[in-house]
Amino acid sequence: MPQCRVCGRSAESAYCFRHKPRFKKQETVEELSKMREFFLKIWRKRRHYSEVSQEYLGKNPLTIFFHHILAKEKYPQAAFDEENIILLTFDEHTAVENDMYKYEKINEKRKQLLEKYNQ
Repeated sequence: MPQCRVCGRSAESAYCFRHKPRFKKQETVEELSKMREFFLKIWRKRRHYSEVSQEYLGKNPLTIFFHHILAKEKYPQAAFDEENIILLTFDEHTAVENDMYKYEKINEKRKQLLEKYNQ
């Protein structure tokens, strides 16, 4: 696996998730609404607990609880795949945004999804 040019951590390309340049496109109201409905569908199906720590997330489905394992910018075909979403606490989501390899459960799911989408 390649290493980040900045910090030397494992990376999928020349930079790790933390140091990778980001150029996010601005989402439209329609796209945001579609994502909200997608998240609500997942919220109705799954238990309201972190899939990493089993910590209770509460009654309200905040967007911070929903993490795309494969980034929707890099894998747009996985953006609305329920398998690509994992429920996390605010702190867990922040941690995985800073170090995408932090949690083994997410790493395992990422590996499965990469096999699914890179066939």
